[in-house]
Amino acid sequence: MSELRIIRAEGNPVQRGQRIGRELRDLMNESIDFYGRYMSRRGVSTQQLQELLTPYLVSAESAFPQFMATLNGMSAGATVPFLELFAVNAFEELEPLLESPEGELLFLQKKEGYTQRPAPAPDRCSSISVRTPDGGTLLAHNEHWLAGDADNVAVVVDHPADGRVAVASPTVVCCLPAVGVNGHGAAQGIGSLTASDDGIGVPRVLVSRSSLEARDRRDAIARGAMPGRAGGYGHVFAFRDGDCFTLETTGREHRLLEGAAPHTNHYRSDLAELAPEPSEGSRARLHRLLELVEEEPPSCAEDLMTIMRDHGSAPQSICLHPDPTEGDEASAVMFSMVADLGTRRMWVAVGNPCEHEYEGIDVAELSA
Repeated sequence: MSELRIIRAEGNPVQRGQRIGRELRDLMNESIDFYGRYMSRRGVSTQQLQELLTPYLVSAESAFPQFMATLNGMSAGATVPFLELFAVNAFEELEPLLESPEGELLFLQKKEGYTQRPAPAPDRCSSISVRTPDGGTLLAHNEHWLAGDADNVAVVVDHPADGRVAVASPTVVCCLPAVGVNGHGAAQGIGSLTASDDGIGVPRVLVSRSSLEARDRRDAIARGAMPGRAGGYGHVFAFRDGDCFTLETTGREHRLLEGAAPHTNHYRSDLAELAPEPSEGSRARLHRLLELVEEEPPSCAEDLMTIMRDHGSAPQSICLHPDPTEGDEASAVMFSMVADLGTRRMWVAVGNPCEHEYEGIDVAELSA
């Protein structure tokens, strides 16, 4: 039996959320249990969680009531507490506010091998867009996340009833879709970034859910660089017509990097002046991606799959494996995705792609 669970949700935001929650109830409850343990180790009570999240809840409700309605539906369908579900979607905002147990480094720092506390520097995910010699457009993404949430992954095919474009996204089950493809013929990969102007605002995951619907370059920039966001991402965009670029954002600024290219977890534009020093892991993965593309330019989806299985920059490899000494707070590959926008195909491997086969999905239905 396939490891990959594919959920198709149609209707209004609440109906789609309820469908996702019902279909993924077992995985979502396992995921919420893990985050409960994570918070417990840090002594975070429900009241404290409410206090920490309230400003982000207010911003999210104001900017994206439709996505919040979907989260409410997911909460009801899976019978999990809404606040805890929202916390997972605001983890990148929440985690820097938490204390690590026994004074240890935070997850976003520890996973990179830091020995001293730097400014919080989220470091997860590797994305790459490619133009092939025959004019095709490809995008690939490896999702790095907490090992305790491993296996809690599914593909959500989301068909809104309000005229918005459909999307197909591999995702950690408690999160709204952030990476994947849409019915306009666009694909998005995401990499976490941190800058000095991060603050209260719309959580990054909700911003990326919106930008996953981008129709074209102008729309992608407007969505990814929307005002009032809490912080930044590296949005790697690829379009069926061949347009490829990376949108780097902070809480207030944004820059455009032209062309098909890889991106990891540090700024490649002058926005680096607002950010902590890049981690060695992010540098190593980016260097390895650039090296692999230069050595043998990818010409098809299978070539990108080979790249996403690579371990040449170990210990922070593109196909990252968890450090057993870090337990369930280690970083690991949750899933790997490759998309061919010309053939309207997406392939997803749950877990490390060096150990699991990619399963193909026809995404032509998104534009039906």
